[in-house]
Amino acid sequence: MTIAGIGQQPVVVQVALIVRDAEAMARRYAEIFGFTQSDFQTTLTHEHTDATYHGQPTDARASIAFFNVGQIQFEMIQPLDAPSVWKDHLDQHGEGIHHIAFFSDNTRASVESFAAQGYAVTQQGLYSGRGGMYTYLNTERDMGITLELLDNFSGNPRFNAPPFDSALGLGTDRIVQVGLIVRDIDATAKRFVDVLGLPPPGIMVTPGYEQVETTFHGQPSDATAKLAFFNCGQVTIELIEPDEKPSTWREFLDQNGEGAHHLAFVVENTQRALDHLAKFGIPLAQQGLYTDRSGIYSYVDSAPVLGTTLELLESFKK
Repeated sequence: MTIAGIGQQPVVVQVALIVRDAEAMARRYAEIFGFTQSDFQTTLTHEHTDATYHGQPTDARASIAFFNVGQIQFEMIQPLDAPSVWKDHLDQHGEGIHHIAFFSDNTRASVESFAAQGYAVTQQGLYSGRGGMYTYLNTERDMGITLELLDNFSGNPRFNAPPFDSALGLGTDRIVQVGLIVRDIDATAKRFVDVLGLPPPGIMVTPGYEQVETTFHGQPSDATAKLAFFNCGQVTIELIEPDEKPSTWREFLDQNGEGAHHLAFVVENTQRALDHLAKFGIPLAQQGLYTDRSGIYSYVDSAPVLGTTLELLESFKK
């Protein structure tokens, strides 16, 4: 079964953070990533028209800032009022990744498809200008993240940001992965397959220190994890089931439970990016080689500064 209204190949078109101050966070991302003022839309107070929260009317507002990065939109949402799903997330989890969004050309049909899979609408409303509708669904309970449907009544747009100057900031602006920490990767992967109609992924187990030279807070680590990947356009959804050994994955699961752990960016020079982030008080947390030793991944402790963990991915030049 696939979800009506979002196409045969689901494509992530938006990734969103819940933050305490959208304007301040947008300035922080601009400074660290090397964006200019023209790269993001000015923060605005969004008064969603005819909004409902768990079926009841709500006048909850939010301040929102947008960046277009490649073929997706990166959104920062600052809840202003309750009740709303944004305020719930901030109260329960603090700042962090809240949802990924898909375009729907028929919200009613999409909602009915999700309902057949056991998922209900948590919040829904028109855009401020009544040019479209947004819908949040309670998928986080067993898919690790909230899914949102975006339905633009005049036709869904295509995001296509201009190429980014790799000499600026972090050297990249392209979000290529959203990583989810889960307790049972087989069960969660099956939900993505059943709900979104995605092909079943292969599930791999990362090797120990001898092969991939993993370090956690500077110390060698034999931590391993089961991984599964779903291709959803520019963004890949990664599922991670950690073992019990100390790692950024296990630390997140112990402290937060299941949920969205990181945003990943491809970089050309990991050390240059790490040196740049260190200037902003963002240290390296975990690092290791790819299983085939063709590249290196690096997680940084960026959540206190940027609202979420960042991962840097570098493939070595042959």
